Amino acid sequence: MTDTRPDAPIATLERLVAFDTVSANSNAALIDWAAERLEAVGAKVMVQHAPEPGKANLFATIGPEDVPGLMLSGHSDVVPVAGQAWSTDPFVLTRKGDNLYARGSADMKGFIACVLDAAPRFAAAKLKVPLHVALSYNEETNMHGMRQLAGHLAGAPVKPAACLIGEPTSMQVVVANKGAAGFRVKVRGHSVHSSLRDSGVSAVEVAAEIVHFVNGLQQELRAAARHDGFEFPHTSVHVGRIQGGTAHNITAKDCEFLLEIRALPGQRASDILARIRAHCDTLLPGMRAIAPECDIAIEEIFDTPALDERGNTYLAKAIMPLCGHFVPGRVSFGTEAGILQDIGVPTVVCGPGSISVAHQPDEFVEVEQLEQCMKFLFVLAERMEQGISLQG
Repeated sequence: MTDTRPDAPIATLERLVAFDTVSANSNAALIDWAAERLEAVGAKVMVQHAPEPGKANLFATIGPEDVPGLMLSGHSDVVPVAGQAWSTDPFVLTRKGDNLYARGSADMKGFIACVLDAAPRFAAAKLKVPLHVALSYNEETNMHGMRQLAGHLAGAPVKPAACLIGEPTSMQVVVANKGAAGFRVKVRGHSVHSSLRDSGVSAVEVAAEIVHFVNGLQQELRAAARHDGFEFPHTSVHVGRIQGGTAHNITAKDCEFLLEIRALPGQRASDILARIRAHCDTLLPGMRAIAPECDIAIEEIFDTPALDERGNTYLAKAIMPLCGHFVPGRVSFGTEAGILQDIGVPTVVCGPGSISVAHQPDEFVEVEQLEQCMKFLFVLAERMEQGISLQG
């Protein structure tokens, strides 16, 4: 009987979390280390360097290269720890009882550790369809890593038949997630002494009016399309940060805020943004009548499509029995799955750990979750050796 105890992935996870791959930092050392691990078991490895120095994707293949296979994918970057009250060193794996604490332990280096430790099992199998391993960069900021990798896969002679992304879902197969888009809104006003306020344009007040419009738009979205499979069953808009002005007695010359849109499957953030842009256009004439240099600019930070379950039903039915969950889930957090779905790769999301602790101080993954993931991967290897069908 195959040994699926989590001892080995715990040691691998310990090494992975020691790489400080906060998105602002390089992930190159982690990618090189993972590439060596995979090459050692005979995988064919491609390291795809990013336009941004110090960043790279990894794409590895175990088994035949001339037929479509299954891709196991994870992002190598993690969110910052600055300003968080950790009780342990976030870059040193610390075990307390049955929990393993570190930044990225759940999101999502626990999954990557399991994949790397299961790689020898896949390499020893006589796979009829290949297993691919993908590690991306900058998922937590702009998802440029997966966009770059997806561009390569879309033009490859053979692209994966399907993909499983190991985001923390407590090993439940997720078939749909909302899209995630972020935008920076910059308002340029006209600065004067506040005693002459009507001769100026307050960028802060204009920004506040736009935020008020966004709040009203959310009320419209609550009454519009809904998907009861999601905890919040509507498309959402949200302003997460605002900054502007210089003093209480000066009309603010500049104000900037960050806008987030999480669109249901079947909807696009661009349609919501178009409403906001149109409202901004109604404000500009009054602003420019006072000062021609006034402006409202909206800059896209990222825009990742939703994962639509209509494109992956067959894959979910094939994967769910292997991990012991038979009811598909739907989540509101964004993943790279929609990017792959857009290039014709059916994708589901399933991995160890809980999203409720991701990005939080004292993030952890349960030892039992790693054990479940290892069992799933070993069963998957057996099924792939037998010739599992990945296409409907």
